Amino acid sequence: MTLIEQIKTMSDAPHAELMRSLAGKHHVLAGLIGTAPVHYVDLPVHRNIGDLLIMLGTLRFFALHELKISLKAAYFTYRPSWARTGDVIVFQGGGNLGDLYAGPQQMRQHVVEKLPGNRIIIFPQTIHFRSPDAYAQCCRIFAKHPDLHICVRDHKSFELAVPMSRHVYLLPDMAHQLWPIQQARHCEGHRLALLRADVESAGSEVIDFDMRADWRELVRHKNTWIRMMRGVLAALHLAHLDSGILSLEMDLWIKYATKLVGEAIDLFSRFEVVTTDRLHAHILSCLMGIPNTVLNNSYGKNYSYITAWTGSSSIVDYRAKNVE
Repeated sequence: MTLIEQIKTMSDAPHAELMRSLAGKHHVLAGLIGTAPVHYVDLPVHRNIGDLLIMLGTLRFFALHELKISLKAAYFTYRPSWARTGDVIVFQGGGNLGDLYAGPQQMRQHVVEKLPGNRIIIFPQTIHFRSPDAYAQCCRIFAKHPDLHICVRDHKSFELAVPMSRHVYLLPDMAHQLWPIQQARHCEGHRLALLRADVESAGSEVIDFDMRADWRELVRHKNTWIRMMRGVLAALHLAHLDSGILSLEMDLWIKYATKLVGEAIDLFSRFEVVTTDRLHAHILSCLMGIPNTVLNNSYGKNYSYITAWTGSSSIVDYRAKNVE
C-alpha cells in the first residue's frame, strides 16, 4: 500500500462524516420552500464544470426533499411575468453575485425589483464586488424586498450580504448534495494540476504534475454544441414562447450537462492527487475522496470557503493561506 493509500484509508471515516454533515446543512432551504412551486433560475448553460456540479447538486436536493420545480430557466431566458402568487423564485448558487461577470447579477436585481410579493431565495453564493457603487446599488435594490433570503458560502460574503437582507444564511455549496461520488475507474497513480486560465486566476505555478488542464480544455470538443444550445434557448426566449417549452429545452441541456460532469469524474478518477485553484475541482476531489492541494483564486474565494467548511478534512492541504 502506498503512502497516499494509507493516508486515504486512515482519513476516510472522518472525511466522510464531514461530507455528510455539509450536505445535511441544506435542510433549512427545504423549510423555506415548503410545498410552493419553484422557479429555478440561472441554470448554467456553459462549459464550467463547477457550475454544472452546483446545478446537479441542487437538482438532487430538490428531488430528495420532493420539492416541486414548476419552471427551469437560464438567466437570459427568464421572465418575471411568469411568476404567480405563491411561487418561490430560487436562484442558482455559485460565485457570480457581484460585478465580476456580466449578466446574472443584472437579471437577479431585475427580478428582485419586479417580484416584491414572491419569496426569493439565492442559493449559496460567494459575493465579490470590485466597484463600491455597484455594491451599493445591489444593497439598495435587495434591501427593499421584504422576503429575500440570501445564502452565502463564507464569512466575508455573510458580512457583505447583511446590508442586503434581514434573512442571510451561511451554508456550504450545493454540490455537496452529490456526496458520495464513486470513482469511475481504477486510479493510475498520477497527479492532476487543474488551474484557472481566466479572470479569477492568481497566477499560481505548479511544478509537480503529470497532466495540467482547466475546465474549458476538458470540454473544448463540445463547445460548438454548447453554443448551439445557448442559441436555441435565446431564440425561444426572443420568440416569447411558452415557459414550458423553455423548461423542456432545459431538461435536454441537463441531460447533456450530466454527461459532461461524468466525463470530468472519469478524468479525476485517474489521479491519486489533485492540485487546483478552482473551488469546484477541490469540492469534486472531496466528493470523490481524492487528496487535494488547494491554491487561492484572485480574490481569496478558495481560502474563505475552506476556512468555513472543508479545512478540517485530512485529505485537504491548503498552502496559500497568506494570499488575500
